[in-house]
Amino acid sequence: MYRRLNMWNPFRRKEQRSEPITIDEFLSYMGVNNTGAGEYVSPQTAEALPAVMNAVTVIAESVASMPCYLYALKEDGRERIYRHPVEYLLNEMPNRNQTPYQFKYTMMRHCLLTGNAYAVIKWNNKGEPVSLTPYQPSAVNIFRKVTGEHIYQVTDLNGVTRNYLQDEILHLRHSSLDGFMGRSPVTVCRETIGLGLAQQRHGAAIMKNGLMASGLISTAEWLDDAKAQKAVKALERYKGAKNAGKTPILEGSMEYKQLGMTNQDAEWLQSRTFTISDIARIYNISPIFLQDYSNSSYANFSEASRAFLSQTLRPWLTNFEQQLKDALMIDLTSSSKKRHLIEFDTSDLLRTSQNERFNSYDVAIKAGVMSPNEVRRREGLPPYAGGDEFSQAWKQTVEVKRGDSVNENEVNDA
Repeated sequence: MYRRLNMWNPFRRKEQRSEPITIDEFLSYMGVNNTGAGEYVSPQTAEALPAVMNAVTVIAESVASMPCYLYALKEDGRERIYRHPVEYLLNEMPNRNQTPYQFKYTMMRHCLLTGNAYAVIKWNNKGEPVSLTPYQPSAVNIFRKVTGEHIYQVTDLNGVTRNYLQDEILHLRHSSLDGFMGRSPVTVCRETIGLGLAQQRHGAAIMKNGLMASGLISTAEWLDDAKAQKAVKALERYKGAKNAGKTPILEGSMEYKQLGMTNQDAEWLQSRTFTISDIARIYNISPIFLQDYSNSSYANFSEASRAFLSQTLRPWLTNFEQQLKDALMIDLTSSSKKRHLIEFDTSDLLRTSQNERFNSYDVAIKAGVMSPNEVRRREGLPPYAGGDEFSQAWKQTVEVKRGDSVNENEVNDA
């Protein structure tokens, strides 16, 4: 009796996997609309609008590019923890298929478009998280038990459905009304996005079917094919940049009338600009980050970056940090002696020019706020012996000022 060996065959036909379309995609394909502008708006169709695509990408990429650190809180400050399962997931390998950047980018993109983002947490027998695997929001259904607990029903790419408890899911939510389920900015403001999609479709229809000539030539005479070809050939020598400024000579009773932009075309272009401003309001982001520099009021990029961090990113970062802590640090209770903090490092976003950084470092070192080795570590340089000592220059400054005031009093008494 022979045993059949399952050997790898490079010519074997690969298994085809197809992800089922969502109900939103199906309705969009069928031509159904859910807005007054006649467009069907969903998280999938909204990204066809460049302003939405850009806003979501800018915010998601900014959050994903920031490292996320775990700290232990102490009475005299905090200390970063390097060897911990949570720190490994956030900065090394959240799952077998994604890098930390890709994981954070996926979660933020899902949340920005649908208002909810889900990742399955795998725990080992020690109660430590070992992987974070995100899933499409459309693949997750949530049921509430009589006891008040929630069950997450997740369907994977193979169509297999599994149920997970709340402690097995990282649920990132945005703009929630009930405190549990998030709301999609696309769904809440779908009329604005639908208007932008309709304007985009209108412009495409004009380019396809409309008359895009720069001018018209009219004549009172009847032109047969031979005369028409002759007239067109005569005008050929006035085309192109090298012939700009030349005065064309028309034959007979021909007249040339230049066609400019109509009022309707100008209003259409203005409405497109207004749509960009509306999308910027939806995501609370400055239009300059959507490549609209018409009303830029920032003196330089560093000021724009600070405004972007404080006004746009800070709420998203705080929400993400606290959801990570709530999902991954479940061993912490009110009676626990240990306190931890998960925080994104935003220093790279606020990174200024080398001259500005070194001037601020000089002030921090002289004031005794930072040591030289802390500055070198921030600049990616190795420490040196004696660099952990803090400067005492601030004490000397105080003593000199006191000495000057004493001398002034002696002079006044004299």
